[in-house]
Amino acid sequence: MKTLRHPATVIAAVALFAALGGGGIAYASGLISGSRIKNHSIQEKKLTRSAIQSLHGQRGPTGPPGPKGGTGAKGDTGPQGPGAISFIKTDLGAGGSTQIETTIDGLDVFYGCGGGGVQVGLQTHLGGADTLYASGDYAVNGTLSSLQTSGTLLAKGGTSTVNLDVIAWAGSVGIISRFDLGGYFNGVSNCNIWGLITPGTS
Repeated sequence: MKTLRHPATVIAAVALFAALGGGGIAYASGLISGSRIKNHSIQEKKLTRSAIQSLHGQRGPTGPPGPKGGTGAKGDTGPQGPGAISFIKTDLGAGGSTQIETTIDGLDVFYGCGGGGVQVGLQTHLGGADTLYASGDYAVNGTLSSLQTSGTLLAKGGTSTVNLDVIAWAGSVGIISRFDLGGYFNGVSNCNIWGLITPGTS
């Protein structure tokens, strides 16, 4: 420092030292300008939370719903069921013979009015060549009884009322149907007969 006697020289030397020293202090403290940072060189975890949030744009509105799927093809219509069969017979003369109302899967449904009473029943359509099987209930003049039988004929009669409510089938056919039959005799000369038959399906 002996050669730096002129005041201007001393001031210049101090200023140079301060400039060099100040820059060193700035770099040592980690404070650097943005121009010295290489592009794409800073990891996200080094950024502040506010800086990270500013990198995300605002959430856009919900998009419109997608097109609705078309209706599937209509299935084929199934076969029509057999349906129930009903009948009512009124004011039948007491002198009439037994009548067959209908035949269902090998079974004849019959009724009769005469001999001082009313009758309903089932029989095999082929007679002795087939077997009738039946299970259910019957009532004669208001008295209820259970029933389970096999044969070629099932007949029930009463002097005032009769009811026959069974499931039955012909052995050669094997299709079970429901038979609900009833009858009333007025005690003098006339009968009323009714029935509901529900055929079975194979």
